[in-house]
Amino acid sequence: MIRIFTPLLIFSISILNVIGQKTIAVSIEDRNLAIRQTKEATAAIKNENYDIALDKLQKSIEKDSTYREAYLQLYQVGNKNLNNSEAIFQGLNKGKRIFEEDDELHFYCGEMYRLNSNFDSALIEYSNAIKYAKTNGEDFYLVPYYYLKRGNIYLKQEQYQLALNDYNYLLKLDPTSTSGLTNRGTTYFKLGEKDKACQDWNNAVNNGFVNANAYLKKYCKN
Repeated sequence: MIRIFTPLLIFSISILNVIGQKTIAVSIEDRNLAIRQTKEATAAIKNENYDIALDKLQKSIEKDSTYREAYLQLYQVGNKNLNNSEAIFQGLNKGKRIFEEDDELHFYCGEMYRLNSNFDSALIEYSNAIKYAKTNGEDFYLVPYYYLKRGNIYLKQEQYQLALNDYNYLLKLDPTSTSGLTNRGTTYFKLGEKDKACQDWNNAVNNGFVNANAYLKKYCKN
């Protein structure tokens, strides 16, 4: 399934961005400026100049709030420097209002909440990402992580059946996920299903995650 979040662009004196039921006019000059600022921000992120990157991305969004790439790069800033979390949340929330069913933006919001230890809000955002991915397409490479990250919080909160449900679906999407296998193994163990746990840990090792050997040695010896 093709995932399309980029607005319809009609090049004339201005750009008409059609997003859902909303039409937003942006001048070509502002679009070009937004693109340039975002590219400069991306370079600043690579050089670990996160404050500079944030400033450029904020200017990009101010000039053209429909340029989606700027919101994606905002998360990259927030992921590297939690001191900017408040500004990152403001930017991502604006992006979600414009791209209303964008699962990737909801996932990044969830990640920011998780990094700031706000797990209840993270669960809401991961769940929104999962919901919208059902429509936008589950072949997108990040979708398995939606289930992994939500499952990890359920596991942390000892909601083992909910965690198991998410890991099962994750492994349906990506059967070789070593994180999914390892954490599902832990969930099975918590649920008292030792044989299934050991099988998952063994599969994780066979797929290259040698750290799962520690679980095998500790819990799976006869």
